[in-house]
Amino acid sequence: MLLLVVFAREQIAEAFRTFADLNLFWLVLVIPLQLGNHFAVAKFYQSYLKTMSEKIKTRELFKVSLEMNFVNNVFPSGGVSGFGYLGVRLKKLGVRGSKTTLLQTSRHFLTFLSFIVYLMIALVLLSVFGSASRLIILIASMLSMFIVFATAVLIFIISDEKRVKSTTAALPRLLNSVIQTFHRKNKRPINIKKIEALFGDLHEDYKKVRKNWRDLRWPFFWTMLMNFTEILTIFVVYLSFGEIVNPGAIIISYAVANVAGLVAVLPGGVGIYEGLMTAVMASAGVNKALALSATLVYRVFNMSLFLPIGYILYQRALADDGLDPDEIEGIGEEDD
Repeated sequence: MLLLVVFAREQIAEAFRTFADLNLFWLVLVIPLQLGNHFAVAKFYQSYLKTMSEKIKTRELFKVSLEMNFVNNVFPSGGVSGFGYLGVRLKKLGVRGSKTTLLQTSRHFLTFLSFIVYLMIALVLLSVFGSASRLIILIASMLSMFIVFATAVLIFIISDEKRVKSTTAALPRLLNSVIQTFHRKNKRPINIKKIEALFGDLHEDYKKVRKNWRDLRWPFFWTMLMNFTEILTIFVVYLSFGEIVNPGAIIISYAVANVAGLVAVLPGGVGIYEGLMTAVMASAGVNKALALSATLVYRVFNMSLFLPIGYILYQRALADDGLDPDEIEGIGEEDD
C-alpha cells in the first residue's frame, strides 16, 4: 500500500477530489448487491456440503460468510486463516475437517473456472466496443492459461492418495517459511501435524464428489453468481462517479486482482489488490484517477460496511460456540 501511495500520489490526490461528485443513489445499491454476494456464498457452502451429505441452514451459513469475510481481510496470512476458521466453525456444526478443507479448496477451484468463463465474455465485450488492446488480450490470455494450469495441477495432486500426502507434507513447511517472513511473532502459523491428519480423509471425500460430479452444477452456479455480484458492484461504483465503463475491463481487472490477492500475505491483499485493479483498468483506457477512485471507493465502502458486521458475528461465534482463537492461526482441527 505504501508503494501505491508513493508512486501514484498525484492520481490519489485527484481521486479524492472526485469523491465530491459521487452519486449516492448508485453507491447505496452496493449494499443489496453485497448482501446478494454473501447469500450466494452461503448457498455455495450449502449446495456443496449437500453433495457430501451435510445439511446446514442457509441462515447459519450466511453468518459464516460474513465471518469469513472478516477473517480473510483482517488476519495477515494470505487466506490460511480462512481455512483454519472455517474448519473450527463448521466442526461445531458437525462437519469434519477434511470436508471443510475440500469445501474451501473447491470454492477456489470453481471460482477459477468461473473466471475463465467471465474472461471469455470480457474479451468479447472489449472487442465489440473497441477497447481490447494487445496488453489486455495478453493479460486475459495469460490469466486463463494460469488458471487452466493451476486446475490441472490441482486435479493431478488430489486424484492420487500418495500425491495428496506428499504434497500436504511439504506445503505447510513452505507456507510457514513464507508467512514467518511477514508475521515473525507467530513461530508456527500452520500446524503441520494437524494439516497432515486433516488431509488423511481428503482423497476419499474427493472420490465421492468425483463420482457425483453432476451435483457440482449448483455449486458452480452459485460461484458464478458470487463473481457476478462483485463485478456488478464495481460497475455500479463507476456509475456513482457518473461513468459507464466497459464491463469487460472490470471483469479482467477483478480476476487479476483476486488471483493475486489469493496468494498475498497482507490482509485482504491490501495494496496489491488496489494497485493491480487500477493498473488493469487504466490499461483498458479508463482514466487513472477515475480507476483509482472507483477502486478505493469499492474497497473502502465495502469493508466499512461489512467488516464490522463480520467482526460482531465472529466474536459471537467465539463466545457462543466456544471456538479457540488460537486454532484460527492453523489450518483445520483434528477430528475427534
